[in-house]
Formats: sequence, C-alpha cells, structure tokens
Amino acid sequence: MKILDRYLMTEMAWPFLFGLCTFTLLFFSAETLMGVARMVVESKAGFSVVIEYLYCRLPYVLVLTFPMSILLSALMAYGRLSGDSELVALKAGGIGFFRIFVPGLAFCTLVAGISLWMNDAWVPPSMKRAYDILIEHQRGDELERALITTPRVLSNGQEQMIYAHSLNVKEKTMRGVFIHFFWESMRLREIYAHEARWNGKVWEMKDIKSAEFTREGDVRYELAGKRGWTALSPEESPPEPDVLRRRKLRPEEMTRAELAESLASMSIPQDGDDDRLRKRNRYLVMYHQKLSLPLTCMVFGTFAIPLGIRPHRTSTSIGLGLSLLFILLYYVLMTVGMILGETGTLPPWAAAWLPNTLFGLVGLALVVEASRK
Repeated sequence: MKILDRYLMTEMAWPFLFGLCTFTLLFFSAETLMGVARMVVESKAGFSVVIEYLYCRLPYVLVLTFPMSILLSALMAYGRLSGDSELVALKAGGIGFFRIFVPGLAFCTLVAGISLWMNDAWVPPSMKRAYDILIEHQRGDELERALITTPRVLSNGQEQMIYAHSLNVKEKTMRGVFIHFFWESMRLREIYAHEARWNGKVWEMKDIKSAEFTREGDVRYELAGKRGWTALSPEESPPEPDVLRRRKLRPEEMTRAELAESLASMSIPQDGDDDRLRKRNRYLVMYHQKLSLPLTCMVFGTFAIPLGIRPHRTSTSIGLGLSLLFILLYYVLMTVGMILGETGTLPPWAAAWLPNTLFGLVGLALVVEASRK
C-alpha cells in the first residue's frame, strides 16, 4: 500500500470510529435501553443478563450505523483535507481526482464487505438470542408458556391450529387446549381439553370434547369423550413440546437464505387477501434489504467523497450537520420504499433499492463533476 493510500484511509478511519461509537450509543439509548428497562423492572433481570442482551443487539445496531459512520467519515475527512488545502497541494503535484477518490472508496468497500458478512452470519443468531432473552425476562411465565401456533398442513390436506392457555415444556403438559381444524380457511372441527400431556409419541387429552361445523360455521354436533385421558391419533396429534415452543422467527433473525426459504413456503395470496399480500411483500423487501443495506456504505462513499472534496473551509460541526441531514433523508426514503413495497406500488426489489438508487445517481453525478475540475 502506497503512502498516499495509507494516509487517506487513516484520515477516514478516525472519524469513522467516532461516528460508529456516537451513532451506536444513540441507537441503544433510543430503542434497546427501553427493552432493558422493562426487563429490569418487570423481572428484575441481573446485570449479566442485561450485558448479554446488549451484546446480542450490538451486531444489528452496527449494521445500521455502518453507513451513517461512512457518510460522516467521508465528509469530515475529505472536508478537512480540502479545508486545509492539502488536496490543492496534491493536485498541484500532478495527482488527479480519481487517485484521491479511490482509496476512500476502497475503505467504504471494506466496511461494506464486513457489514455484508455480519448481516448474514452474525446478526441472525444474535438477534434470535436477544429476542429469547427479552421473552424470558418480560413477565416470563406468561409469555413463555402461552401458545398460539401458526396453521400447519396435515397429511389429509387440512390445516391445524393450536391454542393453549399455558404450555409447560419441562413437564410436557398443556392447559386450556383448543385444537382447530380448517379446510381452505373454513372451520371444520374443534377439540377442547382442560389438560393435555405428552406420552412420548402423541398428546393425550383429559376429558376431551369436540365439535364439528357446517360450511356456514354453525355447530353441526358436539361430542363429549369418555372421562379420563384420551390419546389423539398420530395424524391429528400436535407436535412434541419442544417443537411447539419454537416461535416463528422474525426477518432480522433469519439469514438471506432462510428468508428465501420462508418466502418459498408462503402461498401466493388470493385476490382480496390484502393482509397476507402485505406480509409477503414486506418479507420480500426485507430480503432485498439484506443486501442493499450493507452496500449503502459504498453508495454513501460515492456520494460523500466528491462532496467533501469541493473547495470550502468549514468546521467539523458543519460536516456532522450535513451527515445528520443526509442520514435523515436516507431513512425517510427507506421508510417510503418499505411502504410502497408493502402495498405493491413498487416491486419489492425496487422498493428496497430506492434510497441507494437515488443517492447513487447523485453520487455518480458528483464524481463526474469533480473529475472535470
């Protein structure tokens, strides 16, 4: 690495670290510490639990703050070099714009690569653990044991959904159990039991009751089973307790490949099913954001470096103010893109890349303009 490359990248590194620390603290204070406060107040979580929770949230916050820090770094570093006439001296020595621009862009590309790796390898397991900690320590008994499952398809084509007032995984029991059977969103049958226990193969229900329904949703007939324990058939029995306890992962808890699998398993919504359509579109936007968000570092570099190189003499506070303005604009565009993608106004991929596209086009125009001077 030549001296000029090392010098320019070092100039960017220090404001980048400053921005990373500042924006990370802001994110923690605005969002994460609210969850910590609830944990401490509601479940009296210990210091070690709080530290583990903050550590698990850190990778997700870093991925969000990397682009902000890059923007601040490029504006401050190249703004200082321009303000102190160091860039004028370099150009007087025969060094062109692109020779000054490329080391900064290389630094942005390095950070983008780290962010891309973190977003797919470190963030999902860390966020999963963070949510588990939050659930366990916010009124843990109620939230951990209450159960509502998403529909699962049985071998006969029917869908089964389970509700239980409480699930005790350790004792392998449920209380207040309702098992619903559907066919094409039409309720067919319902089984109720005051208590259920897992016998190692299937669930046994105590004092079972069942009802069947007509196509109109009226009760066709009701049956009360024999007193005592009744074992469900293997085809109708819910999964074992450990499987029931697994909650549905959020998009930020999944890798890009896992999110793609989740999307593939979602049926294409019928016309008029707006809620399912919006959910699928939201997942598609987040799938594309898994790639677009880390690459924002390169987009911001392309945008901010030529902006910082422009001849001016400004203070550090101006660079910080411009950074905050552009960051706000970026996240407004990202929010607008999410809304347009969810509603189907824009294709999900276009909605995810909307902020990068706009900032990238402006950045390319600034690069072309700066290279001609």
